[in-house]
Amino acid sequence: MNRNFPQFRRAVALIMLVVLATGCTSLYDRNKPIVALDVPSLRDIYADYFDVGVAVSLAGWSPQTFANHQDLIEWHFNSLTAENEMKPDALQPREGAFSFSTADKMVDYAVDNNLKVRGHTLVWHNQTPAWFFRDEAGDLIHEKPKEAITEADRELVKRRLEEHIEQVMTHYAGKVYAWDVVNEAVSDHYTTTHRPDSPWYIILGEDFMRIAFTKAHEVDPEAKLFYNDYNPEMYYKRGRTIDMLKSLLDEGVPIHGIGIQGHWSANGLNVREIEESIRMYAELGLEIHITELDVGRKGATEAQQAEAYRQLFRMFKRNSDVITSVTFWGTTDDVSWRRDENPLLFDAKKQPKPAFWAIVDTEKPWQQNRDEYLRR
Repeated sequence: MNRNFPQFRRAVALIMLVVLATGCTSLYDRNKPIVALDVPSLRDIYADYFDVGVAVSLAGWSPQTFANHQDLIEWHFNSLTAENEMKPDALQPREGAFSFSTADKMVDYAVDNNLKVRGHTLVWHNQTPAWFFRDEAGDLIHEKPKEAITEADRELVKRRLEEHIEQVMTHYAGKVYAWDVVNEAVSDHYTTTHRPDSPWYIILGEDFMRIAFTKAHEVDPEAKLFYNDYNPEMYYKRGRTIDMLKSLLDEGVPIHGIGIQGHWSANGLNVREIEESIRMYAELGLEIHITELDVGRKGATEAQQAEAYRQLFRMFKRNSDVITSVTFWGTTDDVSWRRDENPLLFDAKKQPKPAFWAIVDTEKPWQQNRDEYLRR
């Protein structure tokens, strides 16, 4: 028997008295900084449900975000989206002059770290250089009167569209597993399906979506092809989006999924409407990705934001038979495009917010999840 054991017991008792006298702050302090890599990993928590992704940028509000947030990226996420670096103006600013170097840094990083890559986006009416839509004389085709747009104009724009898709998808074949082929094509006005201000629609009509998806599938038959939009889950826009996609699918156009962006707000969040829409799109045979998730705090407390996230992720889990990916549109609040609404899970110091703790275990209040972690 160890003769020093009684002294050891007395020492332990003394330590415990000191700890109790100081309010247990060394064991349990709600206000202490939390190391980003010492919290539960989101990609592990949701491994049996869906991929958890994040959008990052080498430009925008903070050009150093990508480098500074790689700890968060590698710990919490298993899918990467380039926020701006794979849009047409970034990849082909001038006709035939492709610029892949910046996007390549992100894609190569993802490959090296076993992250999937979602490509965003091939065809959009925004962030697309004007040269795509100029005729041989240099005039903007979509600014002509409708009756003045010639078949030669249409063929020129179609060729440019197909060539852009071919060059980009060939370059990233085997590295990008899914593409937002067409982005935000549906009008916000109930009287029409397609955006009347889109140069693609003005010049090529409804055919531009058939052309884009058909070409994308031809170039990379292994890639999953998505139509991506904001508010396709909302009643005012849902019916027209479903009708458009159903018509294309009935014609055999290779569309594999829909991307629901998910730029929501804690105030007025209608989870029931979102879930109903998810099931309606799934009935078309489409895979569901939540592609640009952030939940703004305007007019709401952090606790209300946390509860909104908790309800959303409970619903996402219920529908994980059709939802295969959920991507946050940014890493921390200060680099979000909605940074005035603090819409993400981590603050500017990379500290987890109540919203983070809310989705650690959606069956418990966020405070309980956080406190159980702090008591470890």
